[in-house]
Amino acid sequence: MNGLFIIVVLILSLWSITNTLQKLTNKVLEKQDQQTQLLEEIKANMESGGHGDK
Repeated sequence: MNGLFIIVVLILSLWSITNTLQKLTNKVLEKQDQQTQLLEEIKANMESGGHGDK
């Protein structure tokens, strides 16, 4: 019975770790997408000769 309890605890722990890693991965990918969009905007502004309001 103790072996079954240990297996259940290990499975729940691994599931929790996997779930946390998936959430972190999604956040990182979302931030990466935001950075890519900002870089594309900067590139477009540089190519069009835009130097801001200064």
